[in-house]
Amino acid sequence: MKPKKTLTAFIASLSLMSNLVLTTSNKVNAAYYRGKKVTTPKSIRGTWYTYNKFNDNRLEKLKITAHTVTYSNFGSYAPHGTYTLYNQSKKIYQRASGDMNYINMVNKYATKHHWMVAWNYKYKGHQYLGIDPFWLDLGDNNFGGGLRTTSIHKKRKTIKQLILQNPNSVKKYYKSVSTAKLLK
Repeated sequence: MKPKKTLTAFIASLSLMSNLVLTTSNKVNAAYYRGKKVTTPKSIRGTWYTYNKFNDNRLEKLKITAHTVTYSNFGSYAPHGTYTLYNQSKKIYQRASGDMNYINMVNKYATKHHWMVAWNYKYKGHQYLGIDPFWLDLGDNNFGGGLRTTSIHKKRKTIKQLILQNPNSVKKYYKSVSTAKLLK
């Protein structure tokens, strides 16, 4: 009788330890996907508006805080909601190289948790904050790209604008709906 109880206790403890290891390894994998939170420059924070020429002149809103970006709903095909900005571990590309199953798993996990990859870069003398809601895409779509602020002059007024630039388009956002409407 004692050997049977000992065997049952051993199997139960082995089962418990394997569940603990699996749970721990999932947390390690989740942490591996992202780095530290990114802090946005103060110059781009706030709520910005634009009219989308390609979508029935629909008003679009982009809200940027210290660590998040919120997209208004552009349609069911597009990402929307609030995304937390994170740096991305460079090791992820070594792991993801050519492994489509892994790439899909990482993108699904990041989308589920509303993570957005962010990075800083310089282009043609301008400093940009790169953002992308698709975790392994790095701005090569209509929803991500580089953000920077500029000023334009209209009718003796200086107007601040936020530019979202990617290989497919350039969108110009403004601090008020009326300015966005005026400059659409």
